[in-house]
Amino acid sequence: MASRKSLSEIYRPVGPKAIQLGIPWASGGQAAISQAIDLSLPIRGIRVVFKGRLVIAGADMTSANPEGLLNLISNISILGTNARQKGNLTLWSMDLATAWVLGHMFGLSKNYFSIVRAGVETIVPVPTTPFPPVGATGYGSVTQATYDWRIVCDLPFHPFENNAYGKMPLTIPGFLVRNEEWKDSLQVQMTFGAQANGAAGVLGTGAGATTFTFTAFGSGAGTPTIDLYSLPIVMGLDLKDQVLPGVLSRVTTPISTVLQSAGNNVPLLNMQKQPTPRVFLKVGTSTVTPAFATLSDTNVTTLGILLGGNRNVRNVVDIFAHKQQQQDVYDRFAIQGYNLMDFIESGNPDSAYPGQDIGDGATFQLIGNVTGVANGFGLVVQEQMLHIPTGPLYTF
Repeated sequence: MASRKSLSEIYRPVGPKAIQLGIPWASGGQAAISQAIDLSLPIRGIRVVFKGRLVIAGADMTSANPEGLLNLISNISILGTNARQKGNLTLWSMDLATAWVLGHMFGLSKNYFSIVRAGVETIVPVPTTPFPPVGATGYGSVTQATYDWRIVCDLPFHPFENNAYGKMPLTIPGFLVRNEEWKDSLQVQMTFGAQANGAAGVLGTGAGATTFTFTAFGSGAGTPTIDLYSLPIVMGLDLKDQVLPGVLSRVTTPISTVLQSAGNNVPLLNMQKQPTPRVFLKVGTSTVTPAFATLSDTNVTTLGILLGGNRNVRNVVDIFAHKQQQQDVYDRFAIQGYNLMDFIESGNPDSAYPGQDIGDGATFQLIGNVTGVANGFGLVVQEQMLHIPTGPLYTF
Protein backbone atom coordinates (compact mmCIF):
# COMPACT_ATOMS: atom_id res chain seq x y z
CA MET A 1 0.00 0.00 0.00
CA ALA A 2 1.27 3.45 -0.91
CA SER A 3 2.28 5.68 1.97
CA ARG A 4 0.97 9.22 2.44
CA LYS A 5 4.47 10.49 1.66
CA SER A 6 4.74 8.60 -1.63
CA LEU A 7 1.28 9.78 -2.68
CA SER A 8 2.35 13.36 -2.00
CA GLU A 9 5.31 12.91 -4.36
CA ILE A 10 3.39 11.66 -7.39
CA TYR A 11 2.93 15.16 -8.78
CA ARG A 12 4.88 18.18 -7.50
CA PRO A 13 5.03 21.13 -9.95
CA VAL A 14 8.06 23.37 -9.49
CA GLY A 15 6.88 26.34 -11.57
CA PRO A 16 7.67 27.38 -15.16
CA LYS A 17 11.25 27.37 -16.43
CA ALA A 18 12.38 29.55 -19.33
CA ILE A 19 13.22 27.79 -22.59
CA GLN A 20 13.81 30.89 -24.69
CA LEU A 21 12.59 34.46 -24.17
CA GLY A 22 12.01 37.32 -26.57
CA ILE A 23 11.60 35.28 -29.76
CA PRO A 24 10.75 37.94 -32.38
CA TRP A 25 7.46 37.70 -34.26
CA ALA A 26 7.25 38.94 -37.87
CA SER A 27 4.26 38.82 -40.21
CA GLY A 28 4.50 35.66 -42.32
CA GLY A 29 7.73 34.58 -40.58
CA GLN A 30 8.91 31.48 -38.77
CA ALA A 31 10.96 30.49 -35.74
CA ALA A 32 12.56 27.24 -34.60
CA ILE A 33 13.94 26.42 -31.16
CA SER A 34 15.99 23.25 -30.84
CA GLN A 35 18.27 21.72 -28.20
CA ALA A 36 17.07 24.34 -25.71
CA ILE A 37 14.53 22.38 -23.64
CA ASP A 38 16.00 21.17 -20.35
CA LEU A 39 14.74 17.69 -19.44
CA SER A 40 16.82 17.25 -16.31
CA LEU A 41 13.36 17.25 -14.73
CA PRO A 42 10.43 15.73 -16.63
CA ILE A 43 7.98 18.27 -18.04
CA ARG A 44 4.18 18.15 -18.32
CA GLY A 45 3.82 20.72 -21.10
CA ILE A 46 4.99 24.01 -22.60
CA ARG A 47 3.67 27.50 -21.84
CA VAL A 48 3.54 30.14 -24.58
CA VAL A 49 3.48 33.85 -23.66
CA PHE A 50 2.86 36.05 -26.70
CA LYS A 51 2.75 39.84 -26.41
CA GLY A 52 3.01 42.86 -28.63
CA ARG A 53 1.37 46.01 -29.96
CA LEU A 54 -0.84 46.50 -33.03
CA VAL A 55 -1.72 49.93 -34.40
CA ILE A 56 -4.58 50.00 -36.90
CA ALA A 57 -4.55 53.28 -38.81
CA GLY A 58 -5.63 54.91 -42.08
CA ALA A 59 -9.12 53.40 -42.12
CA ASP A 60 -11.20 50.94 -40.13
CA MET A 61 -11.09 47.33 -41.25
CA THR A 62 -14.02 46.17 -43.34
CA SER A 63 -14.29 42.90 -41.38
CA ALA A 64 -12.46 41.11 -38.59
CA ASN A 65 -11.93 37.41 -37.98
CA PRO A 66 -13.60 36.25 -34.76
CA GLU A 67 -10.40 34.91 -33.13
CA GLY A 68 -8.51 38.08 -33.99
CA LEU A 69 -5.03 38.40 -32.53
CA LEU A 70 -4.91 34.69 -31.68
CA ASN A 71 -4.46 34.08 -35.41
CA LEU A 72 -1.04 35.75 -35.42
CA ILE A 73 0.60 32.36 -34.75
CA SER A 74 -0.61 30.04 -37.50
CA ASN A 75 1.06 26.91 -36.19
CA ILE A 76 3.00 25.64 -33.20
CA SER A 77 4.65 22.25 -33.55
CA ILE A 78 6.34 20.39 -30.69
CA LEU A 79 8.24 17.37 -31.97
CA GLY A 80 11.26 15.20 -31.47
CA THR A 81 12.68 11.70 -31.59
CA ASN A 82 11.10 9.29 -29.12
CA ALA A 83 12.92 6.15 -28.03
CA ARG A 84 9.70 4.12 -27.70
CA GLN A 85 8.52 5.22 -31.15
CA LYS A 86 12.01 4.67 -32.56
CA GLY A 87 11.58 7.73 -34.75
CA ASN A 88 10.17 11.22 -35.07
CA LEU A 89 6.96 12.03 -33.24
CA THR A 90 4.77 15.15 -33.05
CA LEU A 91 3.13 16.02 -29.73
CA TRP A 92 1.43 19.20 -30.94
CA SER A 93 0.82 20.76 -34.36
CA MET A 94 -1.87 23.41 -34.14
CA ASP A 95 -2.58 27.10 -34.62
CA LEU A 96 -2.60 29.25 -31.47
CA ALA A 97 -6.29 30.20 -31.82
CA THR A 98 -7.48 26.58 -31.77
CA ALA A 99 -5.07 25.56 -28.99
CA TRP A 100 -6.14 28.53 -26.85
CA VAL A 101 -9.85 27.73 -27.22
CA LEU A 102 -9.56 23.95 -26.71
CA GLY A 103 -8.40 24.45 -23.14
CA HIS A 104 -11.47 26.60 -22.45
CA MET A 105 -13.77 23.74 -23.42
CA PHE A 106 -12.91 22.17 -20.06
CA GLY A 107 -12.80 25.18 -17.76
CA LEU A 108 -13.30 28.92 -17.53
CA SER A 109 -9.74 29.89 -16.67
CA LYS A 110 -7.51 27.60 -18.71
CA ASN A 111 -5.68 30.28 -20.71
CA TYR A 112 -5.24 34.07 -20.53
CA PHE A 113 -5.76 36.91 -23.02
CA SER A 114 -5.86 40.63 -22.29
CA ILE A 115 -5.92 43.82 -24.37
CA VAL A 116 -4.72 47.26 -23.35
CA ARG A 117 -6.48 50.05 -25.22
CA ALA A 118 -6.32 53.74 -24.27
CA GLY A 119 -4.45 52.78 -21.10
CA VAL A 120 -7.15 50.37 -19.90
CA GLU A 121 -6.44 46.64 -19.71
CA THR A 122 -9.41 44.37 -20.37
CA ILE A 123 -9.55 40.60 -20.04
CA VAL A 124 -10.86 39.17 -23.29
CA PRO A 125 -14.14 37.32 -22.60
CA VAL A 126 -14.02 33.54 -22.21
CA PRO A 127 -15.23 32.05 -25.53
CA THR A 128 -18.84 30.93 -25.71
CA THR A 129 -21.77 31.33 -28.13
CA PRO A 130 -21.76 33.70 -29.95
CA PHE A 131 -18.00 33.97 -30.36
CA PRO A 132 -16.93 36.51 -29.24
CA PRO A 133 -19.84 37.72 -27.08
CA VAL A 134 -21.88 40.53 -28.59
CA GLY A 135 -20.20 43.88 -27.95
CA ALA A 136 -16.88 42.35 -26.90
CA THR A 137 -13.63 43.80 -28.19
CA GLY A 138 -10.17 42.34 -28.40
CA TYR A 139 -10.57 39.14 -30.39
CA GLY A 140 -11.13 40.97 -33.64
CA SER A 141 -11.64 44.69 -33.25
CA VAL A 142 -11.91 46.56 -36.57
CA THR A 143 -11.54 50.19 -35.48
CA GLN A 144 -8.46 52.37 -35.73
CA ALA A 145 -6.67 52.29 -32.38
CA THR A 146 -3.61 51.03 -30.55
CA TYR A 147 -3.91 47.54 -29.06
CA ASP A 148 -1.35 46.02 -26.68
CA TRP A 149 -2.01 42.31 -26.21
CA ARG A 150 -0.81 39.58 -23.88
CA ILE A 151 -1.77 35.96 -24.61
CA VAL A 152 -0.80 33.01 -22.41
CA CYS A 153 -1.54 29.46 -23.59
CA ASP A 154 -0.53 26.11 -22.08
CA LEU A 155 0.16 23.15 -24.36
CA PRO A 156 -0.13 20.12 -22.05
CA PHE A 157 1.26 16.72 -22.95
CA HIS A 158 -1.50 14.99 -20.96
CA PRO A 159 -5.29 15.00 -21.56
CA PHE A 160 -7.07 18.26 -20.84
CA GLU A 161 -8.44 18.31 -17.30
CA ASN A 162 -11.80 19.49 -16.02
CA ASN A 163 -11.42 22.29 -13.47
CA ALA A 164 -13.61 20.25 -11.12
CA TYR A 165 -11.04 17.42 -11.17
CA GLY A 166 -8.12 19.66 -10.24
CA LYS A 167 -4.91 18.70 -12.00
CA MET A 168 -5.51 14.95 -11.89
CA PRO A 169 -2.18 14.04 -10.23
CA LEU A 170 -2.57 10.37 -11.14
CA THR A 171 -2.94 11.19 -14.84
CA ILE A 172 -0.30 13.82 -15.56
CA PRO A 173 2.74 11.63 -14.66
CA GLY A 174 1.48 9.15 -17.22
CA PHE A 175 2.29 11.56 -20.07
CA LEU A 176 5.48 13.28 -19.01
CA VAL A 177 8.21 14.16 -21.45
CA ARG A 178 11.48 12.87 -19.98
CA ASN A 179 15.13 12.74 -20.90
CA GLU A 180 14.99 8.93 -20.92
CA GLU A 181 12.72 8.88 -23.99
CA TRP A 182 13.51 12.19 -25.73
CA LYS A 183 17.14 13.14 -24.88
CA ASP A 184 17.85 16.57 -26.42
CA SER A 185 15.71 16.06 -29.53
CA LEU A 186 12.64 18.04 -28.45
CA GLN A 187 12.07 21.19 -30.51
CA VAL A 188 9.45 23.86 -31.06
CA GLN A 189 8.68 25.20 -34.53
CA MET A 190 6.37 28.16 -35.13
CA THR A 191 4.81 29.68 -38.23
CA PHE A 192 3.46 33.22 -37.97
CA GLY A 193 0.28 34.53 -39.60
CA ALA A 194 0.48 37.18 -42.28
CA GLN A 195 -1.45 40.46 -42.35
CA ALA A 196 -0.66 42.95 -45.12
CA ASN A 197 -1.87 46.53 -45.30
CA GLY A 198 -5.19 47.04 -47.08
CA ALA A 199 -5.75 43.36 -47.75
CA ALA A 200 -7.22 40.14 -46.40
CA GLY A 201 -5.10 38.39 -43.79
CA VAL A 202 -5.25 36.40 -40.59
CA LEU A 203 -6.83 39.31 -38.67
CA GLY A 204 -9.52 39.94 -41.27
CA THR A 205 -9.89 42.28 -44.24
CA GLY A 206 -8.55 45.81 -44.26
CA ALA A 207 -9.96 48.64 -46.31
CA GLY A 208 -7.73 49.98 -49.07
CA ALA A 209 -6.22 52.57 -46.73
CA THR A 210 -5.94 50.37 -43.62
CA THR A 211 -2.42 49.93 -42.25
CA PHE A 212 -1.22 47.47 -39.61
CA THR A 213 1.90 48.28 -37.59
CA PHE A 214 3.29 45.66 -35.20
CA THR A 215 5.76 46.62 -32.47
CA ALA A 216 6.79 45.47 -29.00
CA PHE A 217 4.32 45.42 -26.12
CA GLY A 218 3.86 48.94 -24.74
CA SER A 219 6.24 50.45 -27.28
CA GLY A 220 6.25 52.06 -30.70
CA ALA A 221 9.48 50.23 -31.59
CA GLY A 222 10.71 46.66 -31.74
CA THR A 223 8.63 43.60 -32.55
CA PRO A 224 6.06 41.42 -30.81
CA THR A 225 7.74 38.63 -28.87
CA ILE A 226 7.12 35.06 -27.77
CA ASP A 227 8.42 33.58 -24.53
CA LEU A 228 8.51 29.79 -24.17
CA TYR A 229 8.54 28.03 -20.79
CA SER A 230 8.63 24.37 -19.84
CA LEU A 231 6.44 23.10 -17.00
CA PRO A 232 8.62 20.71 -14.95
CA ILE A 233 7.52 18.49 -12.09
CA VAL A 234 9.30 16.55 -9.37
CA MET A 235 8.45 12.96 -8.42
CA GLY A 236 9.74 11.19 -5.33
CA LEU A 237 12.79 8.96 -5.69
CA ASP A 238 10.71 5.85 -5.02
CA LEU A 239 8.18 6.85 -7.73
CA LYS A 240 10.08 8.31 -10.65
CA ASP A 241 10.94 4.87 -11.99
CA GLN A 242 7.44 3.51 -11.40
CA VAL A 243 6.05 4.88 -14.67
CA LEU A 244 6.98 4.62 -18.33
CA PRO A 245 5.09 7.59 -19.79
CA GLY A 246 2.66 7.31 -22.63
CA VAL A 247 2.58 9.66 -25.59
CA LEU A 248 -0.44 11.80 -26.56
CA SER A 249 -0.38 13.47 -29.97
CA ARG A 250 -2.58 16.41 -31.09
CA VAL A 251 -2.31 17.36 -34.76
CA THR A 252 -4.86 19.41 -36.74
CA THR A 253 -6.15 18.06 -40.04
CA PRO A 254 -7.79 20.66 -42.33
CA ILE A 255 -10.98 19.83 -44.23
CA SER A 256 -12.60 22.09 -46.81
CA THR A 257 -14.14 20.54 -49.94
CA VAL A 258 -16.49 18.29 -47.94
CA LEU A 259 -17.89 21.37 -46.17
CA GLN A 260 -18.70 23.28 -49.35
CA SER A 261 -21.44 21.02 -50.74
CA ALA A 262 -24.65 19.88 -49.05
CA GLY A 263 -25.03 16.22 -48.11
CA ASN A 264 -26.19 13.76 -45.47
CA ASN A 265 -23.89 11.36 -43.61
CA VAL A 266 -20.88 12.94 -45.28
CA PRO A 267 -17.53 11.40 -44.27
CA LEU A 268 -15.64 14.38 -42.89
CA LEU A 269 -12.42 12.52 -42.12
CA ASN A 270 -11.06 8.99 -42.06
CA MET A 271 -9.35 8.94 -38.67
CA GLN A 272 -6.30 7.00 -37.54
CA LYS A 273 -6.74 3.65 -35.80
CA GLN A 274 -5.19 4.63 -32.49
CA PRO A 275 -6.44 4.83 -28.89
CA THR A 276 -8.50 8.03 -29.03
CA PRO A 277 -9.36 10.04 -25.89
CA ARG A 278 -11.17 12.88 -27.69
CA VAL A 279 -11.99 14.21 -31.14
CA PHE A 280 -12.49 17.94 -31.80
CA LEU A 281 -14.12 19.52 -34.85
CA LYS A 282 -13.87 23.24 -35.59
CA VAL A 283 -16.15 24.51 -38.36
CA GLY A 284 -16.63 27.81 -40.18
CA THR A 285 -15.41 29.62 -43.28
CA SER A 286 -11.96 30.78 -44.27
CA THR A 287 -10.18 32.51 -47.12
CA VAL A 288 -6.79 32.79 -45.37
CA THR A 289 -6.28 29.46 -43.65
CA PRO A 290 -6.00 28.40 -40.88
CA ALA A 291 -7.63 31.64 -39.65
CA PHE A 292 -11.44 31.47 -39.61
CA ALA A 293 -13.48 34.32 -41.10
CA THR A 294 -16.58 32.90 -39.35
CA LEU A 295 -17.28 30.14 -36.84
CA SER A 296 -20.41 28.13 -37.58
CA ASP A 297 -22.86 25.84 -35.79
CA THR A 298 -25.07 25.56 -38.89
CA ASN A 299 -22.86 24.16 -41.63
CA VAL A 300 -22.46 20.76 -39.94
CA THR A 301 -25.87 20.11 -38.37
CA THR A 302 -25.37 16.53 -37.17
CA LEU A 303 -22.21 14.78 -36.08
CA GLY A 304 -21.11 11.29 -35.17
CA ILE A 305 -18.38 8.67 -35.45
CA LEU A 306 -18.97 5.59 -37.59
CA LEU A 307 -16.97 2.37 -37.55
CA GLY A 308 -16.80 0.15 -40.59
CA GLY A 309 -19.71 1.84 -42.32
CA ASN A 310 -22.43 0.42 -40.10
CA ARG A 311 -21.59 0.76 -36.42
CA ASN A 312 -22.12 3.99 -34.50
CA VAL A 313 -19.26 4.72 -32.13
CA ARG A 314 -21.04 8.02 -31.49
CA ASN A 315 -24.57 8.34 -32.83
CA VAL A 316 -25.08 10.76 -35.71
CA VAL A 317 -27.35 13.28 -34.01
CA ASP A 318 -27.88 17.05 -33.82
CA ILE A 319 -24.60 18.76 -32.91
CA PHE A 320 -26.29 20.57 -30.03
CA ALA A 321 -27.15 17.20 -28.47
CA HIS A 322 -23.41 16.52 -28.49
CA LYS A 323 -22.56 20.06 -27.32
CA GLN A 324 -24.77 19.57 -24.27
CA GLN A 325 -22.33 16.89 -23.08
CA GLN A 326 -19.69 19.60 -22.67
CA GLN A 327 -22.09 21.62 -20.51
CA ASP A 328 -23.24 18.58 -18.56
CA VAL A 329 -19.80 17.13 -17.81
CA TYR A 330 -17.53 20.17 -17.72
CA ASP A 331 -19.92 22.98 -16.71
CA ARG A 332 -18.83 24.95 -19.77
CA PHE A 333 -21.19 26.66 -22.19
CA ALA A 334 -20.85 25.43 -25.76
CA ILE A 335 -18.42 27.43 -27.89
CA GLN A 336 -19.56 28.53 -31.33
CA GLY A 337 -17.91 26.50 -34.10
CA TYR A 338 -16.24 24.05 -31.70
CA ASN A 339 -17.49 20.48 -31.22
CA LEU A 340 -16.28 17.69 -28.93
CA MET A 341 -16.55 13.90 -29.11
CA ASP A 342 -15.37 12.75 -25.68
CA PHE A 343 -14.44 9.23 -24.57
CA ILE A 344 -12.75 10.13 -21.26
CA GLU A 345 -15.47 12.07 -19.48
CA SER A 346 -14.39 10.25 -16.30
CA GLY A 347 -10.99 11.94 -16.55
CA ASN A 348 -9.35 8.53 -16.97
CA PRO A 349 -7.40 8.13 -20.25
CA ASP A 350 -7.81 4.35 -19.96
CA SER A 351 -11.36 5.00 -21.20
CA ALA A 352 -10.04 6.18 -24.58
CA TYR A 353 -11.74 4.54 -27.55
CA PRO A 354 -9.63 1.48 -28.49
CA GLY A 355 -8.98 2.44 -32.09
CA GLN A 356 -5.99 0.13 -32.17
CA ASP A 357 -8.40 -2.83 -32.10
CA ILE A 358 -10.23 -1.82 -35.29
CA GLY A 359 -9.72 -4.52 -37.89
CA ASP A 360 -7.88 -4.12 -41.18
CA GLY A 361 -10.08 -2.70 -43.91
CA ALA A 362 -12.59 -1.12 -41.53
CA THR A 363 -12.97 2.65 -41.54
CA PHE A 364 -13.02 4.93 -38.49
CA GLN A 365 -14.86 8.01 -39.72
CA LEU A 366 -16.10 11.34 -38.42
CA ILE A 367 -19.36 11.95 -40.30
CA GLY A 368 -22.13 14.53 -40.36
CA ASN A 369 -24.87 16.28 -42.30
CA VAL A 370 -23.50 19.29 -44.16
CA THR A 371 -25.53 22.24 -45.44
CA GLY A 372 -22.68 23.45 -47.65
CA VAL A 373 -21.33 27.01 -47.79
CA ALA A 374 -18.83 28.89 -49.92
CA ASN A 375 -15.35 28.86 -48.40
CA GLY A 376 -16.42 26.20 -45.90
CA PHE A 377 -13.45 25.18 -43.80
CA GLY A 378 -12.80 23.03 -40.75
CA LEU A 379 -10.09 21.58 -38.55
CA VAL A 380 -10.22 18.12 -36.97
CA VAL A 381 -8.07 17.18 -33.99
CA GLN A 382 -8.03 13.47 -33.21
CA GLU A 383 -6.15 12.99 -29.95
CA GLN A 384 -4.06 9.84 -30.36
CA MET A 385 -2.34 7.87 -27.61
CA LEU A 386 0.61 6.56 -29.59
CA HIS A 387 1.79 4.81 -26.43
CA ILE A 388 -0.15 4.15 -23.25
CA PRO A 389 1.37 4.71 -19.78
CA THR A 390 2.88 1.57 -18.26
CA GLY A 391 4.87 0.66 -15.15
CA PRO A 392 3.91 -0.24 -11.56
CA LEU A 393 2.15 3.09 -10.98
CA TYR A 394 -0.26 2.30 -13.82
CA THR A 395 -0.78 -1.41 -13.34
CA PHE A 396 -2.26 -1.53 -9.85
